[in-house]
Amino acid sequence: MLKKPFNTTEKILKYDTLLFDIDNTVLDFDKSEEQALRLAFRDTGLEFSQNALNVYRRNNIAQWRLFESGIITKSQVLVNRFTETFKELDLPDALVVEMSDLYERYLMSGFFVVPHAEEVLQQIRKDRRLYAVSNGVVQIQNSRMKGSGLEKYFDARFVSEEVGFPKPQKQYFDYCFEHIGIKDMSRVLIVGDSLTSDIRGGINAGIDTCWFNPSHSVNDTENVPTYEIDDLRQLLTIV
Repeated sequence: MLKKPFNTTEKILKYDTLLFDIDNTVLDFDKSEEQALRLAFRDTGLEFSQNALNVYRRNNIAQWRLFESGIITKSQVLVNRFTETFKELDLPDALVVEMSDLYERYLMSGFFVVPHAEEVLQQIRKDRRLYAVSNGVVQIQNSRMKGSGLEKYFDARFVSEEVGFPKPQKQYFDYCFEHIGIKDMSRVLIVGDSLTSDIRGGINAGIDTCWFNPSHSVNDTENVPTYEIDDLRQLLTIV
């Protein structure tokens, strides 16, 4: 069911430019992540478990939050998440770099697509401009978008390491808007699963936001989206 708890305007706004986050918005990052981690553990001779996955995910999220805040660099994220995970799991430090390299290599083949993403992109693409906006690693995101078959629906991709600033910083969006040639911010909508990156970023940039929340997570942040959906097909009633 479409939920629009934060916008009481009866008339649904129309958008001609949509910015889509990639991970867990159009591509299923959780599946790709688990597959890559499982294979990396296998190749380093370490035992993979649900606990290892949970510990890694917690540390990974924490490191990306530090990156979003400008506290650490992306290269530090890629190593620190394994350093912290290995420390918690009491695994050998000597394998951290190898694990990180293997994980990224396997992640490049994570082509899993979020349910209904392709049909929605195909429909919206008919008369709107679509752009992918990501804090991920350029080489990995390029590989996954191409391998998934979703690349063709987007006019361009903006990845933070090429832009020079991460989401949610306003400078990231200023760069995107300048290169797209956006004049009317009221005609732009960002769609993403992250309250701290996508929704906060959209608020910073002065555009409307749509929180993709299929797991029905509780919003315990100050980042209030314009819309909230749990199925990408609901976008068709918004745009």
